[in-house]
Amino acid sequence: MFTDIRSFTTFSESLAASEVAHLLNEHFGLIASCVEETEGTIDKYIGDSVMAFWGAPTKMSDHVNRASTAALAIRKTIDTENRHRATIGLPTIKMGIGIHTGSAIAGNIGAPGRINYTLVGYTVNLAQRIEQLCKPLADSDSDVTVLVSGAVAQKVTKNVVLKVLGSQPIRRRNEPVDVFRIK
Repeated sequence: MFTDIRSFTTFSESLAASEVAHLLNEHFGLIASCVEETEGTIDKYIGDSVMAFWGAPTKMSDHVNRASTAALAIRKTIDTENRHRATIGLPTIKMGIGIHTGSAIAGNIGAPGRINYTLVGYTVNLAQRIEQLCKPLADSDSDVTVLVSGAVAQKVTKNVVLKVLGSQPIRRRNEPVDVFRIK
């Protein structure tokens, strides 16, 4: 799973660095609680984005449902936070979330002296590319757009309603990918 705040550069231009740090720390705390409630792992924070995964180091047969449940919890949490922000005159946050499932390598990756436990592989890259489709395929009914691959759509079963968005071209990929929006 990858999450990203939409137009964060523009959003943060009018804020002092300390205000940006405070906003990100609060935002990441909200997302982390949703991921951790479903026994997911926050891999890393990348600017205003979060990379999370389920199923490593301990295999989970329901990792797709856990990721989808976390995405729905994030949407609900951000909607609540946005209502609060609006009442105190702050701009709301719009987000994209992309989820894909498949094989990846989990392990310690890095240079001597600076190693991180992480996931690598095509599956990870495709999840990020799906998240990047959230801007052009944004859900006009929500501040948080959640897109999933066809591989996720085939496996998800738990309280998830999907809207078919069809085959979408993916940057640096020859073949398009079937994409669905979680309603």
